[in-house]
Amino acid sequence: MSGVGPELAAIWAQAAGEVIGRDGGMPWHCPADFAFFRERTMGHPVIMGRATWQSFPQRFRPLPGRTNIVLSRTVSPGEHDGARWVRDLPEALRVAAEAPSGSERIWLLGGASLYDRALGTEDLPVVRGGRVSRVLVTQLDAEVPGDARAPQLGPEWSVRELGSGVDPKARVAGPDGALSPAALPYRFLEATR
Repeated sequence: MSGVGPELAAIWAQAAGEVIGRDGGMPWHCPADFAFFRERTMGHPVIMGRATWQSFPQRFRPLPGRTNIVLSRTVSPGEHDGARWVRDLPEALRVAAEAPSGSERIWLLGGASLYDRALGTEDLPVVRGGRVSRVLVTQLDAEVPGDARAPQLGPEWSVRELGSGVDPKARVAGPDGALSPAALPYRFLEATR
């Protein structure tokens, strides 16, 4: 594949053990991560699975300022709830590339199976290089219960830190899943290949 087409990028937050979710939601609330996510994805098309779409509070669906594309085998393709629903990743990428700012960058928002599938594929249609070439990770310094994990990036990825801090307004899940206030250390990482 050539160097033409939009860049395909993925973004997620993870706690210790690459935990990215629990029971269809995030076992934390980190305003610093939400702001980073919003800043990076704003204005670009975003692709997510149905469970990720459903994990966003109703008032944030669709994510404003972005073309929302949802992968689902059970919901009929078309426009639903302010998002474009499609059956597979190649179709999602084609729709995203035609959306406003889609010729520049397309973001993958998860969940775990979408990350695994996209990161493991080298011949994706319409995107530069046929693959994911950038990943942004918010690394949270927390041990939380979880049942969804981020993929591990291999040695072909070059990682650099974009910033770090402590979010004093964060909340973190305990063993029972309930969120409790916690000053949450975090690092923003960028991986490229």
